[in-house]
Amino acid sequence: MSFRTLYAFLAVIILTFFIGSCSNPGKDYDRVQRIQRTIEQSIVGTNDDAANIKSCQNVIDALQIFIKDHPDGEWNLTAREALTSWQTRRDSMQEVVKSKSDFDRIQELQEATENIMQYSFDYDVRTKSCEDMTQALEQYLSKHPKSEWSTCVQTTLMSWKSKEDNLIRQLSSLFNKLSNLMEQRATEEAKKVHPRSNVEKLQIESTNTNTTGGNIKVIRSYAVRMHSATISKDIFKLDITVYGTIVPESKQVFVDDYTKVDE
Repeated sequence: MSFRTLYAFLAVIILTFFIGSCSNPGKDYDRVQRIQRTIEQSIVGTNDDAANIKSCQNVIDALQIFIKDHPDGEWNLTAREALTSWQTRRDSMQEVVKSKSDFDRIQELQEATENIMQYSFDYDVRTKSCEDMTQALEQYLSKHPKSEWSTCVQTTLMSWKSKEDNLIRQLSSLFNKLSNLMEQRATEEAKKVHPRSNVEKLQIESTNTNTTGGNIKVIRSYAVRMHSATISKDIFKLDITVYGTIVPESKQVFVDDYTKVDE
């Protein structure tokens, strides 16, 4: 290595050491503090969430650079405390933005579901819509339990659960009403076949249910045991199939005129 090359190499080393030794953590952090104060004023002066989150990130970046450049000392600890504070602030802002976005989606889903509830009379469709709405609301509360919209969502959740319960009660009531009419029809048909006999036992053998055009069709088979009211005391066994319909739109039930009887 020549003398000139060696001299240049030593000059670089000395200059680097000199620059490092002249670094003043206090002055450097003072510049970071000025950035923090400027950003603070900016955040106070705007409601732009995206801009405020970006501003917080700018402070975080400045603090991380300072900590990297000054890994030890009093100012390092001060910078770390400030970094934690700004990170918490940024995360809080991000949570507000996310919870608001999710709340907007909940509102859109609720509007669509309300339309279904208004124009559809299919109990399966309406009940499923209530279940989906309830699930979406519960997921929101799970993700954002402390958001400023959580109370509103909780109230809405209770309302949708109530709607679902009402649908279940309505349908159960209509099924019970139809069941009584179908049993009555089975008894009447049995008496037509053996007018001088009494129904001793009427038992449901099977029930098939399907939905057609929003109406609920019910097919129910009964095993009927009858005994003669005369001295002979004869026993008769019948298989009777009754057909019924539930009309959700009018909340009425009907038993079809046609009934199948096998002896």
